[in-house]
Formats: sequence, structure tokens, C-alpha cells
Amino acid sequence: MKIHKWILALALSINAIAVKADNVISVTAKKYEFIPAEITVKAGVPVVLQFQTADRKHGVSIPGLHLRTDINPGQPAEIRFTPDQPGTYDFICDVFCGSGHEGMTGKLIVTK
Repeated sequence: MKIHKWILALALSINAIAVKADNVISVTAKKYEFIPAEITVKAGVPVVLQFQTADRKHGVSIPGLHLRTDINPGQPAEIRFTPDQPGTYDFICDVFCGSGHEGMTGKLIVTK
């Protein structure tokens, strides 16, 4: 019985370490900006972009990485991915949010 508890404790510890290994970045979407508007991550390292908004529905698209999600008020949204190619990728709000929407952009920079 003690061995089973030890194995379970070890498995939970390894899982907790794996979860903490993800690079979690909080992003706020609001008229007419993303905060932060520039995000830097490392190639090969898992990333979680956590989006939130309080003002209205937005969407985020990172076309160069084929990533997209809706962001609804009061409902956090996530994009989980592991970037594999260094480069600079534009991200945009792809849900019309009013005059100024076209300037709601940002950059995701993937380094080696």
C-alpha cells in the first residue's frame, strides 16, 4: 500500500512540474488594443496564451501559426501551442469591435 501511495505522489509531482513548465502569458483584449501588444516566446517551449476581455466580444487570430479563438466577456479563452519556427508573427482582432478595430494588432516574437 505504501508503494502505491509513493507512486501516486511521484506521478502527481511530475504532472505538476509539467504543467508549470508551460509558459503562461495573460493577454487583455479591449477597445482597441491587446495588452501586451508584443509577446516574446522561445521556439520549442510550450506556450499558453490566456485571453480575457471585459468590454465586448473580440477574436484573436495569429494567421502565420494558424491559431485562432474567440474572446467573450467574463469567459477566459486559451490558445495552447508549441512554436517551432523562430520569427515574428502578427496577431489581430478578427471580430469587428468598432471604429479603431483595424488598429487592434500585436506581434508574437518567437526566438531560438
